[in-house]
Amino acid sequence: MQISTRTEDFIVDTLKLRLYIGLYLQEPFKDPTKRKVMHGADRDIMWLQRDFHIYVCNLFDTGQASRVLQMERNSLEHLLLHFCGVTAKKEYQNADWRSRPLPDEMIKYAREDTHYLLYIYDLMRQALF
Repeated sequence: MQISTRTEDFIVDTLKLRLYIGLYLQEPFKDPTKRKVMHGADRDIMWLQRDFHIYVCNLFDTGQASRVLQMERNSLEHLLLHFCGVTAKKEYQNADWRSRPLPDEMIKYAREDTHYLLYIYDLMRQALF
């Protein structure tokens, strides 16, 4: 699980910390005063609810926003290039994430997956409102 703030990126080992994730993340995820930004969150929401009893309030989905904005493509890869000039490296998208320790390249990939989301959110929000 990747969580990024405006200043830091966190990689959470959901296998190792499985028993604690719901306990520590339920409150912040359901807090309506904290905006959560995800891309293509449908499966993530189902996974969070099913596995950790985490319910998400105040969600902005950049994938859904890209549809409303009628962008050329709706993928995170496209949004990263369009808004940030970053070419996403998707070679680890379908990798086996159960191996431990994760190689540095996979950690870097996971970090970059959420690192730019708040910046993209800022730009999309301006375009929408």
